Amino acid sequence: MACLESSGTRGGIMMLWDSRIWKGEVLETGTYTLTCKFESQLQDFSCHITGVYAPNCYVERRLVWEEIGSIGGLIEGPWAICGDFNVARYASEKKNCTRRTLGMREFSDLIEDLNLIDLQLENAKFTWFKGDNHQIASRIDRILVSQEWDDVFSNLKQYTMQRIILDHSPVTLQGGSWKKNKSYFKFENWWLRTDGFTDRIREWWDSFDYIGTPDYILASKLKALKHKLKEWNRSEQGSLGQQRKNVLEKLAVVENIAIDRALTEDEATEKATLLLKLEG
Repeated sequence: MACLESSGTRGGIMMLWDSRIWKGEVLETGTYTLTCKFESQLQDFSCHITGVYAPNCYVERRLVWEEIGSIGGLIEGPWAICGDFNVARYASEKKNCTRRTLGMREFSDLIEDLNLIDLQLENAKFTWFKGDNHQIASRIDRILVSQEWDDVFSNLKQYTMQRIILDHSPVTLQGGSWKKNKSYFKFENWWLRTDGFTDRIREWWDSFDYIGTPDYILASKLKALKHKLKEWNRSEQGSLGQQRKNVLEKLAVVENIAIDRALTEDEATEKATLLLKLEG
């Protein structure tokens, strides 16, 4: 599959988009932020997204809040601010934290002053982890949205995605208003390396029985073969996505154990084995 993404970069921030679906334009590059405007190629919708990478310094983070506030004065319509803010909002968002710091309060003040919506994280408590056994963890990565997002999209939710190697969990924003486009058939090259795949194709092809002109028979067999491949691809054996999902689910179990206690030798070995399997 061809890679059709375009990108904008600023310091430690990179923004990617699928140019078949979005027309993107870099609008503002700040010291700590990158802001792009996006227009949908499929529907009447446009928005602004600001990527943030805040430093781990209380004084410098104040400059980040000023920069975001300045950008907010230029934006009209749906606006999302996402990235690593390097500070949590509440003591409950930081492991073993018992008090709310001034930095946390100032971050919350920024969100309230800009009338942003801070959606609840649906499936996790923390997004950043430090140490093999997660002795330190906090929610410093998030997506903030303006009220217009809530007006346009139904059922907006914020989730974490599976963390594999990095110490940050990716965060995703999902809404229920976009209609799904038709799914087109794609032949995956890795199918050819699956045991017995060639024999399976030959068996299916020989089983198809059509009467008519040669071009009609060929077209009918190809259509039938496509349906067979789709059915096989939805099975656990044929779906690379399903195999990946199974591995990620097992990894998530091990990761959750590591949040509460140190992994045993067998559990650490299982984690390493799952990571190798995922890479393969």
